[in-house]
Amino acid sequence: MENQQKISSDKSGSDHSSVRSVMRALDILALLNEERTALNIRDTSAETGLPKTTVLRLLQTLEQAGLLWGLGGGQYVPGPALLRWARIADETWMFPPEFKDVLFELSQTARETANVYVRKGLKRICIAQAAGPQSLRHVIKVGDELPLWAGAASKILLVNVPKTFLEKVAIDSPKGMEHLTALQQSISEAGKNGWAVSHAERDDGVSAVAVPLLGSDGRCIAALSLSGPSSRFSEDRIAVFIEQLKKSAQKISAFTNGGLRTRHVALSNLSNNQGDK
Repeated sequence: MENQQKISSDKSGSDHSSVRSVMRALDILALLNEERTALNIRDTSAETGLPKTTVLRLLQTLEQAGLLWGLGGGQYVPGPALLRWARIADETWMFPPEFKDVLFELSQTARETANVYVRKGLKRICIAQAAGPQSLRHVIKVGDELPLWAGAASKILLVNVPKTFLEKVAIDSPKGMEHLTALQQSISEAGKNGWAVSHAERDDGVSAVAVPLLGSDGRCIAALSLSGPSSRFSEDRIAVFIEQLKKSAQKISAFTNGGLRTRHVALSNLSNNQGDK
């Protein structure tokens, strides 16, 4: 019995160590962005807090997997394997041309940036965008992750989620649990109205309006929003934006037979309220 317990304990420790190594490797890949297209051992060690020997081992492992490409001199850039992953992701989340047309038409008519967000865990992820035509505009890059504790799109995405999940969202905010009451109230209003508004909740001077996009089962699986400088989001303009958003959402629903889908139903699966527990 003692031997069995020891074996079980060792296996559990090994699993934990493996998961930790995977998370560390993902943290390193997450350092890459539009501004930083290369990594080196010294900076990676400084930003992750990991010893240089550990960083070197992880960088070499990622290089062996093709996720990074060594240039020599301790420099690493994104590897060719990411091209295949990017292609697969693009095909999975590919929207029909009609969807893109509606999004572009909305951005041009409202003259503000149009975004589509989905919820994953305690984040909302931008999966589609049409930038507004004005030089002063609010632009979030496709793939960016934003917190759920702020923003019009977040309020839409949080309608009907359990209180236990809202508590996690509140704790994730700068105010902690003190934010729960205000969060519940704004979400309740969003559910009642069928739209939500936010002013400078995450970034100063930025406002947004959002409505739900429905799945084939009638549940909200994404949020369609317009965002821009708060100076252009007066009460009169917000009323116009709400109508424009609703019409665009109806058009999307019409050409998707009543529910938003993608080629591989990635969005349809999100209607199962992933991450609510």
